[in-house]
Amino acid sequence: MIGFYGGLTASIVLLSLLVGAGSHAARPAALGEALRVHGVLGPRSRRYAAVVLPFAEGALGAAGAAALLTGHQRGLQAVLAASTALFGLYAGYSRHVLALGRGGPCGCSRQDVPLSRWVTRRATALAGLASAGAVIGGAGPVRLSAAGLITLMLAAAACTVLLWSLPAAMHEPAAASFHLPTRATVHQPADATVHRTAEGVSTRWTSPPVL
Repeated sequence: MIGFYGGLTASIVLLSLLVGAGSHAARPAALGEALRVHGVLGPRSRRYAAVVLPFAEGALGAAGAAALLTGHQRGLQAVLAASTALFGLYAGYSRHVLALGRGGPCGCSRQDVPLSRWVTRRATALAGLASAGAVIGGAGPVRLSAAGLITLMLAAAACTVLLWSLPAAMHEPAAASFHLPTRATVHQPADATVHRTAEGVSTRWTSPPVL
């Protein structure tokens, strides 16, 4: 068993991978639709990514959990290194989409969570945790007490929930402004003015820019 901090970082990454795979399994079409709205990949690449990414998340999460439970350090390090690349790739992709002024759902949740800088930051944080876990895991095995194991599991679950819900929690949709109807148009619905962020993306899908 690796040390407390190595186990904590590894557990957060592995739980995030499994939660992501479960979310995609619950809504199989959500990722493909999100990629279509982003407008960056072609149709063939979208279909390929929509199949490969959830499979990669599930495979890495399962392999990492098995390596962590059996104490296979090299296997765990390999999984964490691959997870670093996966989360880093998603962080770069989401940043690129936002830099182009495009929005849409993030495609990473069962809910319609909008793509925002917080999605990029979450992916960056997970990539950093995976990288740290891979490095710490090479320090050698350390035996933890029962209390240490319980603390590790509780801390990992809490940190995973906080990280996973971060983009949805930080999303602040701007309220649409409505023009008051005149007497001549009293029975007609008012027109809504769609606000856009500094990146030029409708606030229906993106949070306001965060400095």
